Amino acid sequence: MSSLNKAIKQTTLIELLILILCFYSLHIAFSFRGFDLNMEWMYVLIIVYVLIKSGKYKTEPNLNIFSKIKFKYVFLIVIVNVFFSYGMLYLANTLNLGNLLAFNLIPNLKDIAFVGGLIGTVLISPISEELIFRGIILNRLKLVVPVDMAILVSSLCFGVLHSYGSMISAFVFGLCMCVLYVKTDNILVPISAHIMNNFFAEVLFYLDHDAILFSNGIVMTVITILAIISLYLILNSLKMELNYLNKK
Repeated sequence: MSSLNKAIKQTTLIELLILILCFYSLHIAFSFRGFDLNMEWMYVLIIVYVLIKSGKYKTEPNLNIFSKIKFKYVFLIVIVNVFFSYGMLYLANTLNLGNLLAFNLIPNLKDIAFVGGLIGTVLISPISEELIFRGIILNRLKLVVPVDMAILVSSLCFGVLHSYGSMISAFVFGLCMCVLYVKTDNILVPISAHIMNNFFAEVLFYLDHDAILFSNGIVMTVITILAIISLYLILNSLKMELNYLNKK
């Protein structure tokens, strides 16, 4: 077991709560001076804390993070989740559930804020969210409730963190990440999958210069069909994986 995995298993919900309270204290203090600390800074704080804590544990790192699971299996999970999330975004947009598509599909690549946002979306958020929801919350819940219940509650918490358009897809994605973590006992596996998921989603957004994905009927019909197929594959896979985990 790597030092990082040991660190998150030894991190309690109280420690996580203290970190969150520290961030909001800093947020209030900085706001009085005209500075705005967004959520990314809280994520950075949590990542730094876990990394410092992992320094207490001396273990031999396993360079092959996919030693307990095939990479192509993780990659397939990511791809089907991307299709499903796009289908849910389209459904939410069709039903007018809030201003869900209020983002620029043609970003200015010269904008420093865009680069920072990309780093936050593709690296900081996936790492911190996996440490929080799969690493800390899931491990703590597993100590007091059955593993399937722990996975459900952790994924619900993760889903609520997202907007209406992506809440359901985030919940399903959370279930998949929980299964990957429990199955491998290596937090780097869901972190890698989460990074790939966000990267592919961002690339699709940024390449869609004419917003075809959300305006062309034929394209959206294809995506909807793929989303339905993806949901079936995800739920079928989750059912088998959860049955296996409950029998262990």
